Amino acid sequence: MKHTMVVKSNLLVESSYKLTAQEQWVILTLTSKIRPDDEDFKDYSISIKEFAEMTGVRHKGEYEDVKEITKKLIGRAFTIREASGPLQLSWLSAAKYHEGKGTVSLRFDPGLRPYLLHLKECFTKYSLHFALRLKSSFSIRIYELLKQYEKLGERSFLLSELKDKLGIQEDQYKLYGHFKAKVLIVAQEELTEKTDISFDYEEIKVGRGVGKIRFFIKSQIPKQTTEQLLLSEISDEEIHVEIPQDPSLLKLFEIIPTSFRDKESLRAIIKTSFEKNGFDYVMRNIVYANEKSNAMKPGSNPEKGSNYRVYLAKALHDDYGLAYQEDLASKKESQQTHHRVATETEKKKNQEAATIRIEQEDREKARAFMKSFAQETLKNFEQEAQKRLSPDALKRYQRGDVIGLFEFKRKMENVVMEHMGIRKPPAAEPHVEEAGGRPGPTSENRE
Repeated sequence: MKHTMVVKSNLLVESSYKLTAQEQWVILTLTSKIRPDDEDFKDYSISIKEFAEMTGVRHKGEYEDVKEITKKLIGRAFTIREASGPLQLSWLSAAKYHEGKGTVSLRFDPGLRPYLLHLKECFTKYSLHFALRLKSSFSIRIYELLKQYEKLGERSFLLSELKDKLGIQEDQYKLYGHFKAKVLIVAQEELTEKTDISFDYEEIKVGRGVGKIRFFIKSQIPKQTTEQLLLSEISDEEIHVEIPQDPSLLKLFEIIPTSFRDKESLRAIIKTSFEKNGFDYVMRNIVYANEKSNAMKPGSNPEKGSNYRVYLAKALHDDYGLAYQEDLASKKESQQTHHRVATETEKKKNQEAATIRIEQEDREKARAFMKSFAQETLKNFEQEAQKRLSPDALKRYQRGDVIGLFEFKRKMENVVMEHMGIRKPPAAEPHVEEAGGRPGPTSENRE
């Protein structure tokens, strides 16, 4: 179950439907039974016991309860928005109960073939294990929709669009606060606790209320204890019953190149230095000898070994490894500084891109609002926008100059944004002029 995968066409993931969590578990389990080489849908069989456990049905009267779930699935119509027009279809076309065997065979609606069979591109793939852990039907759908964009790390929906994809009716969660509490926060907590992704989200206002949601998707590795990780990675053959008297000394022997580990002279040198100087001292000098000795370079004869022994003995005597370690630390610090500067530069770049994106979105909202205003209101806004133009800019606008029209358009958008509460009105709007009377790159004319 843990490694069983669900694969769906993106068009199916994007479709609008509402299923209970139980019904989604059934559909996802059936989907996971489809094999990549299946030429057509088969009758996919599930035991009644497995069905009951998966859907939380009690054993008493389980046949009737399971039949009720499959009956509803056969009648659940939903819509896929194909390029040629909306396609309405059901999830299942048939359910056959084998009461003597304690199984039920389910068959997908034939119309689903293009969305579940022979998928080579434009599909979403995720583990059935994670989906079955989610208790909220909305959490399952949000998980699918975000897994689709996991590699991009971000996805945005108009609030109305998201509700449509989740199958939420117009009379449900009319207040955004109810939608946030019952859908978004529940999904956020469930995905973080139970799946391989988590998300944060940004509420974007359109008009006076939240009209758009931007999700920030983060991959996360399921939490495992150190003991579990060790047990999963170590085979029986790798477990050693014999425990060395000094594990630290054994670790030092393991750092020695393989061809020299059975040399008693090397072991004696290391043991003596370890007893005198300690683990860190010996380790840094073995690392130094491994890097610098000619015996370790390509083309050398490791059987002679004299060069490595001499090199290591001198390194241990004079602690050549200390300076080498300091050089490595200095190099690492330099790399970290370079990485930090690069990270900060990238962060600044992303912040600037985000500022530009928000500016563009705000202006799109202003242009949308302008279409709904009465002519008298627009006339008042136009008068206010003209007042904000510099004398030279006003002249350019009045004579129909392209630059003047652009300057007026920007001022008009600013006035609308302030009126609708998208942007606070500035205390004063400075007019910056470049040489030759052209407008300079102020915040008003910069995208």
